[in-house]
Amino acid sequence: MFMPVGLRRPWTDNRAKTGGVGQQARRVAVAAALSLPAIALPWLAAADTVRLGLPIQCRPGTDCWVVNYVDQDPGPGRKDYRCGVMSYDGHNGTDIAIRDLKAMKEGVPVLAAAAGVVRAIRDEMDDVNFRDIPADAIAKRECGNAVILDHGDGWQTQYCHMRRGSVRVKPRDQVAAGQPIGLVGMSGKTEFPHIHVTVRHQGQMVDPFLGKGGGEACQAGREPLWHPDVAAALPYKAGAVHIAGIAAGKPDLKKARAGELATASLPADTDMLVVWTEVYNVVTDDTLQLRLLAPDGRVLLDSNQKIEKDQARIFRSVGRKRPGAAWPPGIYKAEITYARAGKPLSEPVRTEVTIK
Repeated sequence: MFMPVGLRRPWTDNRAKTGGVGQQARRVAVAAALSLPAIALPWLAAADTVRLGLPIQCRPGTDCWVVNYVDQDPGPGRKDYRCGVMSYDGHNGTDIAIRDLKAMKEGVPVLAAAAGVVRAIRDEMDDVNFRDIPADAIAKRECGNAVILDHGDGWQTQYCHMRRGSVRVKPRDQVAAGQPIGLVGMSGKTEFPHIHVTVRHQGQMVDPFLGKGGGEACQAGREPLWHPDVAAALPYKAGAVHIAGIAAGKPDLKKARAGELATASLPADTDMLVVWTEVYNVVTDDTLQLRLLAPDGRVLLDSNQKIEKDQARIFRSVGRKRPGAAWPPGIYKAEITYARAGKPLSEPVRTEVTIK
C-alpha cells in the first residue's frame, strides 16, 4: 500500500500480500498523497527554494550514473535540459542507475535529498523487470516502492523504484538531509536498478538541474536546486559505460546485468576471450572502441563500432580466439572508450582478467 499522511489508516508492514479491494485502496492512497495540501512544517525554515543533496549513496561516474533527465519537450519528442536526448517522452524526474543487480542485492542506500517529513510510502512491490510481468501488475503504481518527502513551503521530493521491504521510514517521520530512507531497487515500471527522483514545488514538477531561476537555453539553470558540490559531481554526460568485462566466450546479457560475469581469472585453455560492455544513452554517429591487450602490452584486438541510432542502452562485445593450445599466462586488460566526433567523453573504462 502507498500510505500517505492524512489517511486514517495506521501504517503497517507493507510486505503483506494484497489484492482486489486492497489494490483499489492503494490507488486511492496514491491519488490522495499527490493531491493533499502541503503540510505545515514549523521545524523547517521557510525558503523560496530547496537545496538538494545527492539522493543515493554512491560515487557518480564510478558506481552510479545519471541515465535520464527531465523531459523538457512539451510535445511527443524528448529533450533534456542540455537539449540532448537523455530522457524519454513525459519523463518527470532524474534517474540515477547503479551498476547491476548484484549491487542492488548488496544494498545501495537511497538518501533524503533534504530535511523534511515523510508524506507517503509504499513498500510491497516486487523487484522485477516490468517487461516480464503483466501490464496490470503495475497499473497506476509505475513508481514502484516509494517515499514522498515534504520539505516545507510547497517543496516535495519523490523517490521511486526502491527495493521491496527496504523502506526505513513511515508517514510523519521527520528525516534529516542525507538520512537513509531505503535501498535502490527495481520495482514498478523499470528494466534496471535505479532511483528515480521527482522534485515538485506547489504541485508542479521542477528540474533540479534548472531550478526556478531561469538561465540560458540548453545550459544548467542559474539557480539549480543541487548543492554546488552535488552539481559538480553530476556533470552532464552522454554515453556512460557502466558495466564491462572480459568473458570466456559469448557473454549472456542477463548474466552481465546481474553481475554474474565478473571473474578474476580464467584457465589457459579458454577457447575465446571476449571484451563486453553495456553503455547508456548512445547517440547516432558516436563511436565505441573495445580493445584487448596481452600481458606484454600487445594489442590483441581493436574494434571501433559506430553508433547507428540513438538508444537508451546498447550491449556490445567482440572476441579473439585462443592462439594455439593455450593463452600465455598473465594479466589481460580490456579498454572501453566512448567518443563523440573523435573525442572521448570520459577516461577509458578498464578491466582485467588473469590467465593461469
